[in-house]
Amino acid sequence: MNRHTSFITSSLITPPFWRHVCRKTLFSATLFITASSLFSPIAHAQSTPNSTGIISAGAAITEIINALGAKQQLIAVDVTSKTLVANDVPKVGYHRQLSAESLIALAPTRIIGSDEMGPPKTLALLKQSGIEVDIVNGGETVNDLLHRIDQVAALTQHQQQAQQLKQQITTTVENIKQRNLHQKQPKKVLFLMIHDGRPISVAGKNTTADSIITLAGAINPAASMVANYKPISTEAILQMQPDIILLSDRTTASIKDMAQLVKKMPMLAATPAAKNNAIAVVDGTALIGGLGIHSINEAMRLNRVFYPQS
Repeated sequence: MNRHTSFITSSLITPPFWRHVCRKTLFSATLFITASSLFSPIAHAQSTPNSTGIISAGAAITEIINALGAKQQLIAVDVTSKTLVANDVPKVGYHRQLSAESLIALAPTRIIGSDEMGPPKTLALLKQSGIEVDIVNGGETVNDLLHRIDQVAALTQHQQQAQQLKQQITTTVENIKQRNLHQKQPKKVLFLMIHDGRPISVAGKNTTADSIITLAGAINPAASMVANYKPISTEAILQMQPDIILLSDRTTASIKDMAQLVKKMPMLAATPAAKNNAIAVVDGTALIGGLGIHSINEAMRLNRVFYPQS
């Protein structure tokens, strides 16, 4: 097991370095949709200049706009998209807590977001000011993602590029499925959402975390017990007996290793994950706004982390 694909045993890799490792490890995957491929070849396709000024509210939306080659239409993005655009592109706050005044001041033609975009009062004020408010599909399946690509492509007039992008995604998903055919004993992977001051939650069904775990060839034991992100009892977690604990890279800022996690959640000591120091990390931006392009990337990467010998 090499160090790029093994579980994090002594400490969690910090997010910037983790992403660097992931890029080095997976650039060789032929059909893996890397960050650079979001801009090539689709983004280099010739497109008709468009005077539309778009604000993108959500990383899952912004990555599609970039992948379609429509980034020249962006005049601002929300903070979840800050790593997807140039530093000089204005950031308008969190996509769930947008301010109408700051958005209107940018004079956009439209704002595109998922059903997570809000609050409703802000959206109503934007509509009253003559700004188009487009809420696109935010579902958790690959078909939902393909539909969202079609929606964004229509809004940006990049329908031709959408066909190529959808084919890339479909091929990547099929590649992951082919790898999963060789797994005789799928790992049980439990995603924990940990925020200071809030109860610890697990990702059940109808969550992006569940979709990523499933695409990566593992079983989410919480999916049969709860829907969405919900707190769950100690007894239930013990019953699940996860092989791997999956955390967002935002959590790893405060929890560095399994010992710290067990200190916070003592019941985990009786699970295979704790006994084997099996923690994996998912990029938190891949969990925002429904299953997205980066979510597919993370599923591919985590497949290799969960099953390094495949």
